[in-house]
Amino acid sequence: MPSHTVFIRLAGAGDIERLVRDGVITGPSPKNESWTQRIVKWLSEQQAGRRLFFVAEDRTGLLGMVQIVFRFPIGYEDPEAANGRDVAMMEGLRLREGALPEIGNQLVSEVQKVALKREVRTLTFCLPMNNPRAIRQAKNWGFEEFRLMPEPEKMLAFFRKSVD
Repeated sequence: MPSHTVFIRLAGAGDIERLVRDGVITGPSPKNESWTQRIVKWLSEQQAGRRLFFVAEDRTGLLGMVQIVFRFPIGYEDPEAANGRDVAMMEGLRLREGALPEIGNQLVSEVQKVALKREVRTLTFCLPMNNPRAIRQAKNWGFEEFRLMPEPEKMLAFFRKSVD
Protein backbone atom coordinates (compact mmCIF):
# COMPACT_ATOMS: atom_id res chain seq x y z
CA MET A 1 0.00 0.00 0.00
CA PRO A 2 1.57 3.32 -1.01
CA SER A 3 2.17 5.75 1.83
CA HIS A 4 0.75 9.24 1.74
CA THR A 5 1.63 12.49 3.37
CA VAL A 6 -0.05 13.71 6.53
CA PHE A 7 0.22 17.40 7.34
CA ILE A 8 -0.10 18.78 10.85
CA ARG A 9 -0.96 22.46 10.96
CA LEU A 10 -2.70 25.05 13.10
CA ALA A 11 -6.48 24.96 12.79
CA GLY A 12 -8.21 27.92 11.25
CA ALA A 13 -11.71 29.21 10.54
CA GLY A 14 -11.92 27.02 7.42
CA ASP A 15 -11.77 23.94 9.65
CA ILE A 16 -14.82 24.77 11.79
CA GLU A 17 -17.37 22.88 9.69
CA ARG A 18 -14.85 20.34 8.38
CA LEU A 19 -14.04 18.98 11.86
CA VAL A 20 -17.62 17.72 12.20
CA ARG A 21 -18.20 16.91 8.51
CA ASP A 22 -14.98 14.86 8.24
CA GLY A 23 -15.86 12.92 11.40
CA VAL A 24 -13.08 14.14 13.70
CA ILE A 25 -15.59 15.59 16.16
CA THR A 26 -18.52 13.26 16.72
CA GLY A 27 -21.11 12.68 19.39
CA PRO A 28 -23.51 14.93 21.21
CA SER A 29 -22.84 18.67 21.31
CA PRO A 30 -21.29 20.17 24.44
CA LYS A 31 -23.68 21.37 27.13
CA ASN A 32 -25.48 24.61 26.14
CA GLU A 33 -23.67 25.14 22.82
CA SER A 34 -23.11 23.62 19.40
CA TRP A 35 -19.84 22.12 18.23
CA THR A 36 -19.44 25.13 15.93
CA GLN A 37 -19.70 27.50 18.91
CA ARG A 38 -17.18 25.43 20.89
CA ILE A 39 -14.69 25.32 18.00
CA VAL A 40 -15.01 29.09 17.54
CA LYS A 41 -14.14 29.49 21.26
CA TRP A 42 -11.05 27.31 20.82
CA LEU A 43 -9.96 29.37 17.82
CA SER A 44 -10.47 32.64 19.73
CA GLU A 45 -8.37 31.28 22.60
CA GLN A 46 -5.71 30.37 20.04
CA GLN A 47 -5.80 33.92 18.70
CA ALA A 48 -5.41 35.23 22.27
CA GLY A 49 -2.32 33.03 22.77
CA ARG A 50 -3.85 30.81 25.47
CA ARG A 51 -3.87 27.63 23.33
CA LEU A 52 -2.73 26.18 20.04
CA PHE A 53 -5.15 24.02 18.07
CA PHE A 54 -3.63 21.54 15.60
CA VAL A 55 -5.29 19.43 12.93
CA ALA A 56 -3.88 16.47 10.99
CA GLU A 57 -4.89 16.29 7.35
CA ASP A 58 -4.21 14.23 4.26
CA ARG A 59 -5.74 14.11 0.79
CA THR A 60 -8.89 12.44 2.21
CA GLY A 61 -9.63 15.28 4.66
CA LEU A 62 -9.10 15.96 8.34
CA LEU A 63 -7.84 12.94 10.29
CA GLY A 64 -7.50 14.26 13.82
CA MET A 65 -6.96 17.16 16.17
CA VAL A 66 -5.22 18.06 19.40
CA GLN A 67 -4.70 21.21 21.42
CA ILE A 68 -2.14 22.48 23.87
CA VAL A 69 -3.54 24.82 26.49
CA PHE A 70 -1.10 27.23 28.11
CA ARG A 71 -3.66 29.08 30.25
CA PHE A 72 -7.35 28.36 30.84
CA PRO A 73 -9.97 31.11 30.51
CA ILE A 74 -10.89 33.17 33.57
CA GLY A 75 -13.07 31.12 35.88
CA TYR A 76 -11.52 27.82 34.76
CA GLU A 77 -7.99 28.30 36.11
CA ASP A 78 -6.14 25.18 37.22
CA PRO A 79 -2.43 25.94 37.73
CA GLU A 80 -1.61 22.25 38.28
CA ALA A 81 -2.91 21.53 34.76
CA ALA A 82 -1.84 24.71 32.91
CA ASN A 83 -0.27 27.74 34.55
CA GLY A 84 0.71 29.98 31.64
CA ARG A 85 4.41 29.40 32.26
CA ASP A 86 5.95 25.96 32.60
CA VAL A 87 2.87 23.70 32.84
CA ALA A 88 0.55 23.17 29.86
CA MET A 89 -2.27 20.73 29.11
CA MET A 90 -2.73 18.57 26.06
CA GLU A 91 -6.45 18.56 25.34
CA GLY A 92 -9.01 17.37 22.83
CA LEU A 93 -7.05 14.61 21.14
CA ARG A 94 -9.48 13.11 18.64
CA LEU A 95 -9.08 10.91 15.59
CA ARG A 96 -11.51 10.28 12.77
CA GLU A 97 -12.88 6.75 12.80
CA GLY A 98 -10.52 4.54 10.81
CA ALA A 99 -7.54 6.91 11.13
CA LEU A 100 -4.32 5.09 11.85
CA PRO A 101 -3.12 5.23 15.48
CA GLU A 102 0.13 6.75 14.19
CA ILE A 103 -1.83 9.97 13.51
CA GLY A 104 -2.44 10.27 17.26
CA ASN A 105 1.25 9.66 17.92
CA GLN A 106 2.17 12.38 15.41
CA LEU A 107 -0.22 14.86 17.03
CA VAL A 108 1.16 14.12 20.51
CA SER A 109 4.70 14.50 19.17
CA GLU A 110 3.78 17.91 17.71
CA VAL A 111 2.40 19.05 21.08
CA GLN A 112 5.60 17.93 22.82
CA LYS A 113 7.75 19.83 20.28
CA VAL A 114 5.72 22.99 20.83
CA ALA A 115 5.92 22.51 24.61
CA LEU A 116 9.72 22.32 24.42
CA LYS A 117 9.92 25.46 22.28
CA ARG A 118 7.69 27.30 24.77
CA GLU A 119 9.82 26.12 27.73
CA VAL A 120 6.98 24.05 29.17
CA ARG A 121 8.48 21.63 31.68
CA THR A 122 5.35 19.60 32.48
CA LEU A 123 2.66 18.49 30.06
CA THR A 124 -0.67 17.34 31.52
CA PHE A 125 -3.58 15.38 30.06
CA CYS A 126 -7.05 14.58 31.43
CA LEU A 127 -9.14 11.49 30.68
CA PRO A 128 -12.35 9.93 31.96
CA MET A 129 -11.62 6.98 34.25
CA ASN A 130 -14.11 4.84 32.32
CA ASN A 131 -11.86 4.79 29.23
CA PRO A 132 -9.16 2.20 30.02
CA ARG A 133 -7.91 2.09 26.41
CA ALA A 134 -7.17 5.85 26.41
CA ILE A 135 -5.56 5.63 29.85
CA ARG A 136 -3.32 2.79 28.67
CA GLN A 137 -2.31 4.87 25.63
CA ALA A 138 -1.53 7.93 27.79
CA LYS A 139 0.71 5.75 29.96
CA ASN A 140 2.43 4.42 26.80
CA TRP A 141 3.20 8.05 25.89
CA GLY A 142 4.89 8.42 29.29
CA PHE A 143 2.12 10.15 31.25
CA GLU A 144 1.58 9.23 34.91
CA GLU A 145 -1.59 9.75 36.91
CA PHE A 146 -1.35 12.52 39.50
CA ARG A 147 -4.90 13.54 40.43
CA LEU A 148 -8.52 12.39 40.31
CA MET A 149 -11.47 14.76 40.02
CA PRO A 150 -15.14 13.81 40.35
CA GLU A 151 -17.50 15.26 37.75
CA PRO A 152 -21.30 14.93 37.85
CA GLU A 153 -21.35 12.13 35.23
CA LYS A 154 -17.87 10.65 35.56
CA MET A 155 -14.55 10.57 37.36
CA LEU A 156 -11.61 12.27 35.62
CA ALA A 157 -7.97 11.26 35.91
CA PHE A 158 -5.22 13.82 35.38
CA PHE A 159 -1.89 12.67 33.98
CA ARG A 160 1.43 14.48 33.59
CA LYS A 161 4.87 13.96 32.18
CA SER A 162 8.10 15.89 32.07
CA VAL A 163 8.85 17.37 28.69
CA ASP A 164 12.38 16.69 27.48
